[in-house]
Amino acid sequence: MREQIKKMVPIAGLVSMFLLFAFTTDGKFLTRVNLQNLIIQSAITMVAAVGTAFVMAHNNLDFSLGGACALSCVLSYLIAGQNLPLFFILCIVFGVVCGLFSALLHIKGQIPAFMAGMCLMFAGRGVAQSVAANTNMLMVAAASLNNIWFFLIVLVVVVVLGFVIFNYTKIGKYQKLIGTNPKATELSGINVNAYKTIAFAISGATIGIAACLTVIRSASIIGNTGLNLETNVLLALSLGGISITGGSATKMRSAIIGTLIFFILNNGLTLWGLNPDYVDIVKAAFFLLTVTISIDRTQYDMIA
Repeated sequence: MREQIKKMVPIAGLVSMFLLFAFTTDGKFLTRVNLQNLIIQSAITMVAAVGTAFVMAHNNLDFSLGGACALSCVLSYLIAGQNLPLFFILCIVFGVVCGLFSALLHIKGQIPAFMAGMCLMFAGRGVAQSVAANTNMLMVAAASLNNIWFFLIVLVVVVVLGFVIFNYTKIGKYQKLIGTNPKATELSGINVNAYKTIAFAISGATIGIAACLTVIRSASIIGNTGLNLETNVLLALSLGGISITGGSATKMRSAIIGTLIFFILNNGLTLWGLNPDYVDIVKAAFFLLTVTISIDRTQYDMIA
C-alpha cells in the first residue's frame, strides 16, 4: 500500500496543482493563450526528458544537455546557415554525436557518465558563447513554425515513440535490466556497453530535437541557448518520481508528469503575482516535499 501511495504522489500532485491554479487565478490559468504558452514552454524540456530517461534507466545521469543543445545549434548554423531543413537535420545529427561522445568517454574512457556530461556541457557552452560573441545567428525563418500545433505534433511524436521504444522493445527493457543488475545482465549474454551507447544516442537525438524547438521559439542562437536545460530535465524527472538509480522502477511517465508539474508550478506562481524573489523559494520547498514523499529509498539501501 505504501509503495502504491508513493507512485500516486506525482499524479496527485499534478492534478491538485492544476486544480489549485485553475480556481485561484480568476480564470487566467485556463485561458487558451496561457495553456498554449504552457505547452510550448514545457515541450523543450519534455522532449529532452524522454531521451534522458533511457540514460537514467541504466543508472547514469547526463549533465551535457544544455551545452550539447547550444553546441548542436551553433555547429548546425555554421554549416547550414538559413537553410532550415538542413539546419534541423544537422541539429539532430550533432545531438546524436554529442550523445555518442559521452558514451565513448563513459564506456571506453571509464569516466563516470555525469562527469563526461559536465565536460561536454562546459565545452559546448564555451564554443557557443565564443561564436555568438562574433556572429549574429538569427534564424528568422524558424519563427514561422512557432505555433502551438507544431510544438504539439513534435511533442506527441517524441513522447509516443519514446514510450513504445522504452516499454515494448529490447532497447528500453535492457536499459532497465542493466540498471537493476549490470553484472547479471552481462552474464546473460546482453551486450551492456552496446545498449548503453544506444541510450546515449537516443538522448542525443532528443537533445537535437530540443535544440530545434529552442531555435524555433527564439528565432536566434545566442551563447546562453539551452541554458539550464539539464537542471530543468533532472528536476522534472525527479518530480515525476523517476528512480535515480534506474532499474525496473524507471517509468517514462515520469518525464511527462514531472515536466508538467515543473512548468505548471512556475506558471501558476507567476499568475499569482508572487514576488520573483520568492518564486524559487516556493518552488524549492515544493520540490523537496514532493521528492521526499515519492522517492524510492530502497535504492539507497542497496547501494549501502
